[in-house]
Amino acid sequence: MDLFVMNRYLGDGLEENQNNNEQKHQLSKLLSKIDERKRLKTAKEDESETIITKYKTQGKEVGSGNKSENKQIDTKLDQQTPSIKLKGEKHKAGTVVDGFTILGTHQFGKKKKVKRVLPNWLANPTIISTNLQKLTTSVEDVPGIDEDLVQKLKENNINQFFPVQSHLIPYLLSAHNKPRYYWPSDVCVSSPTGSGKTLAFVVPIVQALKKRVAIHIRALVVLPVQDLAMQVYEVFKSYCKVTDLKVLLVTGQNSFKLEQRQLVRTCVASDPQTLVDIVVTTPGRLVDHLQYTPGFSLKNLRFLVIDEADRIIENIQDDWLYYVEKHINEGLHPPPLSVSTLQWYRPPPQKLLFSATLSQDPEKLHQLALFQPKLFTSVINESSEIGENIKMSEEIRGDFIGKYTTPLELSEQFCVVEAANKPTLLYHLIKSNGWKHVLCFTNTRIISHRLSLLLKHLGEDEIKVAEISTALKRAERNQILSHFAAGKIDVLVSTDAFARGMDILDVKFVISFDPPKYVKNYIHRVGRTGRAGKVGNAITFLLESQRGHFTEMLQEAGKVVKELTVPSTDLEYLTSHNKKALVKLNQVLEKEKNKNLKSMKFQKKRKFSEGKIVKKTNVSKAK
Repeated sequence: MDLFVMNRYLGDGLEENQNNNEQKHQLSKLLSKIDERKRLKTAKEDESETIITKYKTQGKEVGSGNKSENKQIDTKLDQQTPSIKLKGEKHKAGTVVDGFTILGTHQFGKKKKVKRVLPNWLANPTIISTNLQKLTTSVEDVPGIDEDLVQKLKENNINQFFPVQSHLIPYLLSAHNKPRYYWPSDVCVSSPTGSGKTLAFVVPIVQALKKRVAIHIRALVVLPVQDLAMQVYEVFKSYCKVTDLKVLLVTGQNSFKLEQRQLVRTCVASDPQTLVDIVVTTPGRLVDHLQYTPGFSLKNLRFLVIDEADRIIENIQDDWLYYVEKHINEGLHPPPLSVSTLQWYRPPPQKLLFSATLSQDPEKLHQLALFQPKLFTSVINESSEIGENIKMSEEIRGDFIGKYTTPLELSEQFCVVEAANKPTLLYHLIKSNGWKHVLCFTNTRIISHRLSLLLKHLGEDEIKVAEISTALKRAERNQILSHFAAGKIDVLVSTDAFARGMDILDVKFVISFDPPKYVKNYIHRVGRTGRAGKVGNAITFLLESQRGHFTEMLQEAGKVVKELTVPSTDLEYLTSHNKKALVKLNQVLEKEKNKNLKSMKFQKKRKFSEGKIVKKTNVSKAK
């Protein structure tokens, strides 16, 4: 074999000649094979063309005869014609060509949308309108609300209920007016931001509990963050003034011992006494009191409200739901179901879930152990008349799953801009249009700080800019929000910490300086404007590379946003101002950096000195 042939060395010159001869021989063999293939290919093509022309001419001659003769000749020709596969020729499935059976061709078509198989309560919800301009339900028209509560609503300038309120309030009141052996169904509500979801559960809870005799915790409202809890607490506090109900905020703002004294009164001679009817709290603080506060009992709980439910479901802190269920059912075991047991066995608390982006994932909702749940949701149907309830056909029911709605009064746009021109574009839009009450969102606290400083230097104090974040104390945040609502601040720069659920007054424009990563963040950002039927505008700044992901993300959620184009020439007049502002920004940031370094060094020296003192005292005590 060639692998094992060893050639004798004959010198450099002879070896080179021998290699050249071998290469020429191999090349000639390849060229001869190529010529042979070309000759065979041309011969086959000539043969096929002659056969086709032959039968074509025969077909023309046959066509001039009788029909019966033509049929006979056609059958003979079919039998005599060799099976030649022509280019582009299609054969039906099952035919035999050259001894091979055609199984069929694969047709590439558009894939049909696969509809999710959902539980009946998710696939067939109660549909609510999103139109807040034409309200038809007066506060006096809803049965079951006492006169003093109606007067309180009117004092707060609420004369008409929004669609979500007009649907939900009568449903909850009727459910709790039935005999106790008719257990109320749990409720999930998904409606746009600013549609009045908070009042939709505050009014029926206050109405259902106002005639209570003994004080027990009968309503527990859980929210993800302290600021939202404070907001809901203020609403409860306002409407509980016309009743004897006691409401308490438990979020960690006060000391743990003070909250314990506000929740429960301990007595030496008797059992602990509950002091409140309604508790507004956050998950972490709730678990602390369930574990370490003696007498904190949920055995008489009738309402469990989970606001911003999608965020709480996705981030279950300290497994708070497990502890709540444990305290509710403490010492109780479900007896055999019968008429007699239904009369004395306490029904479970009614769970009320609220969110603008409520998850419709059955697996996530299953962990809440909902009892015969009912879904209220809002969809936008342009063909429906304003003021009428939206009706959905059976074919499209369930198609809204994974889609989100925003207020009809909200105008949404996006603008593609280069990264270096984003601050100047923001300043140009605010200055040229005379915008006030602008809320600007960024993705990080560092970007918020830099942007607020840069806008101040760009406008040379003509535009009043402020920054708000969780790093500030609560009193400072409340002061900034009050100044913004009063018009003392034109632009408020924030992160997503204030994007969810916060009712910031009189926001007319929302600018997403950095695009949100997820569609839920987008829905909550733009939901800070266009609330309660007011007109709002939202603009998202994008880089060219971010356009595809952004549009695809919104299309999956069932939304289409228009594009706003601003020519780059409109920003040229700000080039010199931008350069000066950047120089000032760098100077301010350098000063802040040096200041932070000094404070860090001072704290380290202080800790070191304190540690030395502690060590000396311990040594002296040991002696």
